[in-house]
Amino acid sequence: MLATEVSPEVTELRTARLHLREDDIICIRVKDNVDIEIADARETFTEVKRLAAGEKKPVLVFTGAGGTISSEVRKFSASLEAGEPTLAEAVIANSLAHKLVVNILIKFANIGRPMKLFINEHDAVAWLKEEREKYYNTLEQ
Repeated sequence: MLATEVSPEVTELRTARLHLREDDIICIRVKDNVDIEIADARETFTEVKRLAAGEKKPVLVFTGAGGTISSEVRKFSASLEAGEPTLAEAVIANSLAHKLVVNILIKFANIGRPMKLFINEHDAVAWLKEEREKYYNTLEQ
């Protein structure tokens, strides 16, 4: 656990654990071996909106080992609605299947937010902080 994650309020959902880190990044840890359906995706989205509290926030996603996501979930994840509270999304994936799904979203879906795939947390967090800085610099202009 990183120092930025000291005793956060964690929301436990059927498929994931979410919390707002001290560096103001929303963290989603998908549980291992879960089959994610549209109801799960919408529940996660609702919690991200709650944690964002009306602002756009960077989101750090750790994919779990194994598991599947339905085609409805893939469509929803690529939607502008799903990205509404998200300033930028960094996904840490280790399995080939998860990497393929994320790469398809990045390359072929018009998701309306910056998204990037990573293999380690340090690089993912650094990128999210850069994206946040760019976003706020754009707002100031």
